Amino acid sequence: MPDSYGTHQSLLLLLIEDDDVDLEKMNRLLRKTLLKLRIMESNSAKHALGLLQQYQFDCVIVDYQLKDAVGSELIQKILNHKPTPTPVIMVSGNTDERVIADAMRDGLFDYLPKRSLDAELLRKTLQASQLWADAEYQAREDRLRFNQLAEGLPQLTWTCLSSGRCDFLNRRWCEYTGIPAEKQLGFGWLDQVHPDDRDYLMKAWEQAVESGKEMFVIFRIRRHDGEYRWFDTRAIPQRNDSGEIIRWLGSNTDITDVELTRQALANSEQLFQAVFDYAPLGMVLVNLKGSIIQINPALCQILGYDSHIFNNDREPLPTELNKFIGSQDVEKTYFQLEKLRTNSIRFVQFEAQLVTRNTHFVPTLVSAAFINKFNDESCYLLQVYDLSERKRYESQLIKLAHYDTLTGLGNRAKLNQEIEFLIQKSHRSAAPFAVLFGDVDHFKQINDGLGHEAGDQLLKIIARRLQKSLRHEDSVCRLGGDEFVILLQDVTKFEAVVAVADKLIKKIKKPVKLGPNRVHIGMSFGIALYPTDGNDAKTLLRNADSALYEAKAKGRNCYQLYRKELTEYVHNRLLLDTDLRKAISNREFELYYQPVINLDNGDIVSAEALIRWHHPTRGMVPPDEFISYAQETGLIVAMGEWIIQRACAQAMEWEKAGFPLAVSVNISARQFVQQNLITVIEQALIASKFPADRLIIEITEQMFLENTENNLRQISELKAMGIKISLDDFGVGYSSLSYIIRFAPQYLKIDRSFINRIGTAKEHDEMIKAIIGLSKIIPMQIVGEGIEEASQQYFLHGHGCNLGQGYLFSRPLPQQKLLEFFPAYTSQKPAKIA
Repeated sequence: MPDSYGTHQSLLLLLIEDDDVDLEKMNRLLRKTLLKLRIMESNSAKHALGLLQQYQFDCVIVDYQLKDAVGSELIQKILNHKPTPTPVIMVSGNTDERVIADAMRDGLFDYLPKRSLDAELLRKTLQASQLWADAEYQAREDRLRFNQLAEGLPQLTWTCLSSGRCDFLNRRWCEYTGIPAEKQLGFGWLDQVHPDDRDYLMKAWEQAVESGKEMFVIFRIRRHDGEYRWFDTRAIPQRNDSGEIIRWLGSNTDITDVELTRQALANSEQLFQAVFDYAPLGMVLVNLKGSIIQINPALCQILGYDSHIFNNDREPLPTELNKFIGSQDVEKTYFQLEKLRTNSIRFVQFEAQLVTRNTHFVPTLVSAAFINKFNDESCYLLQVYDLSERKRYESQLIKLAHYDTLTGLGNRAKLNQEIEFLIQKSHRSAAPFAVLFGDVDHFKQINDGLGHEAGDQLLKIIARRLQKSLRHEDSVCRLGGDEFVILLQDVTKFEAVVAVADKLIKKIKKPVKLGPNRVHIGMSFGIALYPTDGNDAKTLLRNADSALYEAKAKGRNCYQLYRKELTEYVHNRLLLDTDLRKAISNREFELYYQPVINLDNGDIVSAEALIRWHHPTRGMVPPDEFISYAQETGLIVAMGEWIIQRACAQAMEWEKAGFPLAVSVNISARQFVQQNLITVIEQALIASKFPADRLIIEITEQMFLENTENNLRQISELKAMGIKISLDDFGVGYSSLSYIIRFAPQYLKIDRSFINRIGTAKEHDEMIKAIIGLSKIIPMQIVGEGIEEASQQYFLHGHGCNLGQGYLFSRPLPQQKLLEFFPAYTSQKPAKIA
């Protein structure tokens, strides 16, 4: 297997140029391309031929006019110097179009005029040449495996271009016709088709080529002894990466017995009965209502009934046609039969699934004819041909067209189909997906060092590892060389994508045994997301490949998202997740408390518990860097349990110090989803012996938007225990008066964003007055949070807000500092505000 010919690999390039000045110019331009090149030089055709015998080059650049030969004379020798394709690029000052055309026919990949040569043109041409080499190799491999498959089949198998020019005939075809393949390739095969069938065949062929759909046709082919026999012919299109049809894969199955039986039945009733009973193909007579008149032994065998069963009343055959036609094909069957009566057609053919005695399905080809009189009634004669073997063969052809023959994974054509399917799915259900473009690190070294067979074996092992690491709905395809693409469906979080990439990298990293050698490998991935990084297959693959290039530049064995800032963002979130989980396990958190002050008399009435994180390397981490992530991921549940237990226990220490104050704890909407919240709070109160009526649970307006009834039920239970409820951050969410009335909190905290704007505009001040006025409608106390200036305190108190919290009174304090703050503040608390 050759290495991948993408820009990520180092290429061995042979440069054949006998002019020193031009040679130096070419080397300079090649360096400017920034491609990874290992260049070997030759100044003559003779010397170049010697190098071709010693090395296997990925590409050759040759001057047209050499001192000992014309460059075009080397083309065939270069093309054949190794088993895998080698693109040849010719540079010259000769612009004779005939010379260029002749060289292109000889197999030249491209021609570049010296006078307009620059580094960018060279870069693009070299990259294109390697993509061509990769595709050409894959095409050769596919052709070789197709030929091997076709030679082992009993059918007459062939491939044709859309023009009808045949480029492959299997051995069975040549044995049948008795004519060597070389005399039938091209258009010679048409000479073997019965003259009366050629126009009909070519018309069917043209229709198939025009529509791009599978062709189905019956015609006669001459055997080596001169007899013409009937063949059922199928052809399916094989497409390239762009979806264009490059050739047709076809097969012919001898159905002479079927056709001759049909003809014989039309000629003699006596002969009919003999043929009907002993025909090797299934047959059934059905009246115009669909009732079965007669059925032959061959069809019984197809349906899984032995002959003696016919006389067994305990297990009779179906009496109606629709009883053994698959339900999905019943309507089609009757439609086809009706055509025989209404359109004066001689016979019709169609495929249908038959249901066997054991309820298995058998694919069949049905030929039907209308019989005007049989035992004095009109009926249909159906001849049934079992297609099971043929379908197995067709599935192999389809697999060849859409799957990589080495690994069994989907190929580029299959990948494009899958991406288009996911795009359509996303349009219907807004389901984003991810494209992971990966290749094997240093695959060329393994391939060159251990041989192509070892390289092939390695690729198969990697394919299996990738498949086993994915969900059932995800898919992996091989583009060629060592390049693989993974499609992840229904991606809702960036973290999920990179988690898969990490998992794949670790899976691939495990050593591989190739013969006597133990090989350590790695894999890098570039990631593009739909629709943010592209809205079609081509763009997504290009951007994922670009990200892969960045991953290679970072040092390989890693991943890179197409948007670099997103890679850093996701990486930081993954680190945060790991560190948070360790923090929960290692008890790296501490509670700080911020007092709440009675604005009427200056007394401390409670303190709000606020979590702080002492990171072992980063120091103190602010809550705004981890709380929202903990809520998003559910880690807040474990953190919340610890906060409740710790806050209750430490609040009891305040009481022992002479300050029996209430403590408030923030509970997120995520915690209310857990069914054990009430139990957790009860256990914390019991363990600490803290009175329930001094515990305040702070909730946010988010509680009104999700699981409202469930939240309301739990809040009612908390109230029944004596616990008080405080509505936090009021004014920044989606509160409505009806929700507040239903939840009936004892406290309502005006968000600090309102407090900060006191005195800046009349409308802001009026809004705060309106919020404070709610306490006249609903029995609750109003708390102003974030008070930093005395003017804010006076404004709030003057308009009826009786509780306050903020830096004006105290910053959040750890437990020990808080215990010191209580007596100090009490002894010098400000006088009552007038």
